[in-house]
Order: sequence, then C-alpha cells, then structure tokens
Amino acid sequence: MLGWLGKIFKLLQSRFQERRRLSSGNFRKMVRDIRQMADVSGRLWIQDTDFQQRVRTIHAEMDQLDELLTKHSFQTLSRDKKQELHHSLQVSREELLKSIRSAPCPTDRIQ
Repeated sequence: MLGWLGKIFKLLQSRFQERRRLSSGNFRKMVRDIRQMADVSGRLWIQDTDFQQRVRTIHAEMDQLDELLTKHSFQTLSRDKKQELHHSLQVSREELLKSIRSAPCPTDRIQ
C-alpha cells in the first residue's frame, strides 16, 4: 500500500515539476537570461561583425518568443513542442556561455 502511494506521489511530483519547467513564466525568465547573455557576449566580441549580426538575430528571435508568450496560442502548444522549445533555449544558452568564455582578453597588459 505504501509503495503504491509513493509511486503516485512521485508521479504527481514529476508532473508538477514538468509543468513548472514548461510554464510561460519559466520561458520568460529564460528569454530574459538569453537576451542579457547576448548583450554581454556582443560587448565582448565588438570587433566581430558576423557575431554582432548573430546577436541582433538572437534579440529578434527573443522578441518574437516574448510576444508569443503573451498570447493565448502559447498555452495551446503541445507539451512536445514546449519541450523542444525549452531544449533549444537551453542549447542557445550553452552556446552563448561558450562564446563568453572564449572571448578575447580586452587588454594586452598583464594584470
């Protein structure tokens, strides 16, 4: 009996966590973080025009996503689509982190 209740509790807990992870509020937070990281990496790679274009593209995509999040159509997306979107945002975040980590040193002087 206790094993059955434990399984139900774990199932409900995992569904609640997934619902929270795929909520519009969590997506808004991810969009805000990615936008800020794009700003930082754009400042670090100021000399690279290709990267600056990529930063502008990221900003445009995040604006579109932010607009989608305010609409009712986001709530009607399937769970699979939301999971794909969440995964692609995580990948974008990781790529931006890599670009920040690999940024050139702003000065030639040894500190």
